[in-house]
Amino acid sequence: MSGRMQGLGIGLILVLTGACSPPAEEFTAVDRGSAVMMPVDRAISVARAIQAAPAAADSILEAHGLTRAGLDSLLYAIAADSTLARAYTEAMR
Repeated sequence: MSGRMQGLGIGLILVLTGACSPPAEEFTAVDRGSAVMMPVDRAISVARAIQAAPAAADSILEAHGLTRAGLDSLLYAIAADSTLARAYTEAMR
């Protein structure tokens, strides 16, 4: 398990403080069967799952249709929008 996946919280803090580059792509709602997940919901779901089982990070990302780079881009997109960033931060508390 890489330190990169273990540091989701730290990574988001860095993104929120502007230490990282801007997002490369926009993320919209994702169809997950009977439920549509918005970007913040998706990021929270992934982050909580990885926190609960860090050794399974790659399979968790795959199950959510993401790669490590895709998760980074998703977090960048959330951090770029103050409303989304606030919602993510509040939900992860």
